[in-house]
Amino acid sequence: MANKLQRVVDNKFLNSGMDVESIVYNPAAGANKVLIVGPRLLPIPIASGYKTNVTSATALPELGLDLAIYNNSGAAASVTVGQDGTVTSQAIGVSDANGNVGVACAPNAYTYVSMGYNQWIIASSASLIVYIIEDPTRIIKESGPYAQQNAANTQPIS
Repeated sequence: MANKLQRVVDNKFLNSGMDVESIVYNPAAGANKVLIVGPRLLPIPIASGYKTNVTSATALPELGLDLAIYNNSGAAASVTVGQDGTVTSQAIGVSDANGNVGVACAPNAYTYVSMGYNQWIIASSASLIVYIIEDPTRIIKESGPYAQQNAANTQPIS
């Protein structure tokens, strides 16, 4: 039977209600702060440092990561994600024999991709800048007897 994957939260990133209130309130203005700030974006860590260009198949450090991909071009491009280093770049909407599909990245815009069980990514163009969205949760494998969670005559979503 397959291992169960579970999402885990790192408690060091959690704040109590009073902590949040003290961070949100601005005493000088006499009101709560209203500035909207986006997520923290991180480059992909590799053995020799960091990278954001994934025109060759690139491994991500953990399962379950969320990515922000900026297309710095006036033309659409694609990223393809997979479970191993054999993943190849696919055109937008095209899938390979393993079910890996080219995900469209709109021109001059961000595209957000949730990696789920996939840990490898490749881009069709160097104009795609790939960032990991900082997230204090991660997926871990648990072994043991678990109930099959997909319907009969179907395959689990991977």
